[in-house]
Amino acid sequence: MEKSQDKLLVVEASIQSSDLISYWLAREGFTSVYTADNGLNALAKAELIEPDIIIVNVDLPDISGFDLCKRVKGDMPYVLVLCISHTDSEINRVRAMEVGADDYMETGDNAQFLFKIRSLLRLKQLGDQIRNQYAELEERNKLIERHLRLGRRFQRALIPDVDTRFGDCNMMSRYLPAMGVGGDFYNVMRLNDDCIGIVMGDVSGHGIAASFLTVTLNVMIKNLSDHHFNPGELLHHLNNEMCAMMGQSNDDPDLYACVFYAVIDMQDKRIRFANAGLVLPFLVEGLENIAELDISGAPIGLMQGTLYEQRMIRYHKGDMLLLYTDGLQDCYYKNQPEEFIKQVKDLFSALSPDEDTQDILDTICRYFYKADVTEHERMEMDDVSMLLCRF
Repeated sequence: MEKSQDKLLVVEASIQSSDLISYWLAREGFTSVYTADNGLNALAKAELIEPDIIIVNVDLPDISGFDLCKRVKGDMPYVLVLCISHTDSEINRVRAMEVGADDYMETGDNAQFLFKIRSLLRLKQLGDQIRNQYAELEERNKLIERHLRLGRRFQRALIPDVDTRFGDCNMMSRYLPAMGVGGDFYNVMRLNDDCIGIVMGDVSGHGIAASFLTVTLNVMIKNLSDHHFNPGELLHHLNNEMCAMMGQSNDDPDLYACVFYAVIDMQDKRIRFANAGLVLPFLVEGLENIAELDISGAPIGLMQGTLYEQRMIRYHKGDMLLLYTDGLQDCYYKNQPEEFIKQVKDLFSALSPDEDTQDILDTICRYFYKADVTEHERMEMDDVSMLLCRF
């Protein structure tokens, strides 16, 4: 007969009954059977030996088997309890279930008794496996969290906050990732003494994979900006390079990037720009005329050889250009683009001409971004990035 190392604790007021059950269990191969003759003694032994199953008679001299079961389930929830009774009582069965017993039976049928014990032991084994796997998963999650924190540190080093001035253009950014690392990116690059390049991008999804691609695309754009002064041409080459990196056929059509790129010429006071699927930036002219830069194209990484239109506008002193990712709209106005645009226009119209750039970004965040959310809610949110250029 196969021996069992499972630990059983038999709690019976009658020594003869507990000895009889112990003897019978030993004959069935259970080698670790302990006994207790009252509830308090059983609690002390249970804490010491940590049994797999406690077999308890509902009629005990000090505390009832029901109270014992309730206390065991409160202190040791992973220990299974089989309540037994020498009398047939539906009331006892109901009470046993109410206090958390894992099973109940009237004594007398040895075959059924053995079946219930073996069934409970299989249940205990399965529960232990699940808890062990959960503990391993928790350790892995902690490791992932550490890697996320480290990844965010690296990502922020490569995509730092912007707070700088080029000629008559003051620029400031704000970055609010949904997770430790995000799928948004932006950059400001001096192209020559008179021109700067600005980019805002949003990789599909957010998290580790998106963060890797943001850094890669940011580096690609920096390298391309040295050779391609035309924004539409730069996006064309960026798209081709990403398609080549992803392979001849992109196995994941959900992996792409939306990118807006502009060249600001401070000598001629003009902005040339092209867009690959990003939400339309706002040009704020003297806080009175607020309009979107209406230009778009296919996102980066979907089709080799895509061409991108380029447009040009002029700016004046006091104008502002707001680049942002769609996470800003999604917080409160998801699927309501017209209402979002209206609220943005109302917000800028209410600003004073001498409003500080940082205060403007703070106002936008308070107006459109949910800062006080739970960790679970944040997981459901999208990344938010903003770049405000003030001339």
